[in-house]
Amino acid sequence: MPVARVVRGSSLALLIPLLTACARPSVELGMSDSTYVQVLAELRQVGDQSNVAPALRATRRDAVFRRHKLSPTELEAASAALTSDPSRAAELWRKVDEKAAALPPLR
Repeated sequence: MPVARVVRGSSLALLIPLLTACARPSVELGMSDSTYVQVLAELRQVGDQSNVAPALRATRRDAVFRRHKLSPTELEAASAALTSDPSRAAELWRKVDEKAAALPPLR
């Protein structure tokens, strides 16, 4: 087997784990980024309803958590974890803004 082929093959074997490691999020949220974004966008929408009674807002907030099978504590933990990765946090907040703007209005 030619030396160049062995070197190329072993370089590829070393490169693949490095590439997949770089693709992983630097902070584990306990949920996917898309779930984090969706939940926060829905919660923002519920919170923005100033003309709705507080009890109804609380019911809607609880429904968001149930729908996504999350607890407020889990969401808070994910948000706290993001403090160690400000650039990722900023990107997710940008996505939350976009998603919240795109959600249909609550009735």
